[in-house]
Amino acid sequence: MRSVRLLFGLGLFGTLFALLAIAGAGRAAAQAAQPPDLAQFGYPQVAASVTFTPGQAATLTAGNQQVVLPADFISKTVTFELLTGDPSFFTPLLASDDQGRPIVAAWAFRVTDPATNQRVGRFDKPVQWSVTDARIGDGSSVYNTSPVNPPVVTENTTPGTVTGTTFAHGFGGAGVGWLALGPTPVIGMPRTGGPGLGAEWAMWLVLLAGLACVMAGVAARRQHVRR
Repeated sequence: MRSVRLLFGLGLFGTLFALLAIAGAGRAAAQAAQPPDLAQFGYPQVAASVTFTPGQAATLTAGNQQVVLPADFISKTVTFELLTGDPSFFTPLLASDDQGRPIVAAWAFRVTDPATNQRVGRFDKPVQWSVTDARIGDGSSVYNTSPVNPPVVTENTTPGTVTGTTFAHGFGGAGVGWLALGPTPVIGMPRTGGPGLGAEWAMWLVLLAGLACVMAGVAARRQHVRR
């Protein structure tokens, strides 16, 4: 009888242990399946935050950046955060042929379900991000940054839209960070319309004209002396 009870107790203990192990593995898998927290990979600052309610569009603004959340961008209440980073942190990570391009903005999203405290990686509908800056122009583009240290920078294959000095791009998730690069600056082109440029040219022309007159006078004097 004692042996039966002992076997029963051991079986019950083993069953409980297995259930706890399965539950722990399930929680670990759920945590591993979460999208990364980009605040740990180059975007430590929370520049703007909003609690999104399904059916109500929302807009976040931080400096020269803006993010518009459509009313149906996701089907549950979430906390949406716009994270930003220091462009100088990412400059050395650019490819050699992009080293001369300015990093106009460095940002990421962190979206959290407050009911479960789980991060959200995919959206039902893309959010619309934009930045307005004098360095924006034709040739501006978005680059992805991976959630590793140091981040790996790769070109985003979806082109953005340039309107004047505003660069806009849509994003359907929050799994990576992003950089907005301005066009490659043109080096060695002459300036036009700069302050005082006309006066400088006028001074040079007067100087050249004066030198020409002096040389002409010297030549005429030499011919007169020879006569």
